[in-house]
Amino acid sequence: MTSDLRQLALGTVLPAFEGTTAPPWLLDRLREGMAGVILFGRNIVSPQQVAELVRQIREARPDAVVGIDEEGGDVTRIHHDEGSPYPGNRVLSENGDLDATRAVGRGIGAELRDLGVNYNLAPIGDYVTDPLSPLTTRSYGRSPRDNAEHAAAWIEGLQEAGVAACVKHYPGLGGSLLDSHLSLGRVTAGRAEFDDEHLRTFVSAAASGVASMMTAHVVVDCLDPSAPTTLSPAVISRLLRDEIGYDGVVISDALEMHGVLNHASSLPAAAVGALRAGVDVLCLGAEQYEEATTAVVDAIVAAVRSGELPAERLEEANRRVAAMARAYPGTVGVPGAADTAAERAAGLAAAWGATTVEGDASIAGSTGGTVHVVTFDDRTSIAAGPVPWGIGPELRAAGVAFADHVLTPPISDPPDLPGLGPSDVVVAVVRDLPRHPASAEVFDRLDAPRLVVVDMGYPGTDYPRATGVVRTFGASRASSAAAVRALTRQA
Repeated sequence: MTSDLRQLALGTVLPAFEGTTAPPWLLDRLREGMAGVILFGRNIVSPQQVAELVRQIREARPDAVVGIDEEGGDVTRIHHDEGSPYPGNRVLSENGDLDATRAVGRGIGAELRDLGVNYNLAPIGDYVTDPLSPLTTRSYGRSPRDNAEHAAAWIEGLQEAGVAACVKHYPGLGGSLLDSHLSLGRVTAGRAEFDDEHLRTFVSAAASGVASMMTAHVVVDCLDPSAPTTLSPAVISRLLRDEIGYDGVVISDALEMHGVLNHASSLPAAAVGALRAGVDVLCLGAEQYEEATTAVVDAIVAAVRSGELPAERLEEANRRVAAMARAYPGTVGVPGAADTAAERAAGLAAAWGATTVEGDASIAGSTGGTVHVVTFDDRTSIAAGPVPWGIGPELRAAGVAFADHVLTPPISDPPDLPGLGPSDVVVAVVRDLPRHPASAEVFDRLDAPRLVVVDMGYPGTDYPRATGVVRTFGASRASSAAAVRALTRQA
């Protein structure tokens, strides 16, 4: 029973690891029955390298779950070195074409499938309405109906390509302005409002057959004011399972995050509590490796032996994870085998369709003057990580000569732009300025005879001093190309 119990415990765990090849400890745990792994940008150098890495993983466990966060837009792992060629969720919602959204999901799925990845921790299903939200353009937003419809279309496209989707963060994190990586947030909306604005997307995803849902490290007062969802039987076992009728895999958000650790006493305790609440598989986090995996498995085994956690709960969780792995088996990857040109083109067209221009934003007539591009390089979130963004590469590709000024945190002063003449133009590239007061203050001190703003973040900020504003609703490479197209068109 001891070895069987340990295997059941391992079957609920998805850790991270360091390096671009699978370390021995990881392969040993996979052979012993560990569910699989989560890949991060640090594990990825090239498509060929990822395919070889996945081959190592599948040799150790052929039915391993190989997961990744590949949302497109601002959050990408396989394109972390240059930015995603696919637009993000808010872009797709602003564009309004469900077929384009479905195509983007399908294109991302095909690229992951070619690498051997069979589980994508995407899309975001949270409905966000406030520019101070840490989720900003990762949410489809626009309206609750748009949010639900576009999430369902993206999921359909991804799963058509043979990759299991994971809509997150159930039951809806969009009403909290706190980053659950750093603290435990609370959603105070009443039940009718919460169901209409937030829960609706997850109910729709459940009905459309999404393979998996990720829990939110947030307290939703109208559902369970006593615990974050990840640790709440009321929100997982009773609402999601019994009332909504969802029987797919439920995965925790990363257990290293303070949104759950501020409530649980430790990562192993959070793991046991999540399983007890109804979670099936545990995402340990980006920086939780062998030691954390061992501690979590030991804690699960001890909890079953003490009667704190029923063994049947582990058996149920293992059955669900195994069923998902059978439905989306993954293969040893063949990088580049899929032709995703049509899906990338659909994404690019969606990025252009979503882009809006206010006033005169053209720099096409700036000959004789200097174009100064000032990028406020604020990071959007811990989840997105250090992914390149901005319009520089696309401007160069378009043959535009410009002086490049990149302001990196802590941003305290405008760039030195001496001798600006009447023909010169300053293009300020920003995103989510309301979330970065220091950058907003520096932006207000920009002195330019002609100021054009490229806003690549959440909509809503006004720029009364600008002669023109380009809004892209995201900062992927597709959105960058759309921004440059707008800038270089004749007014």
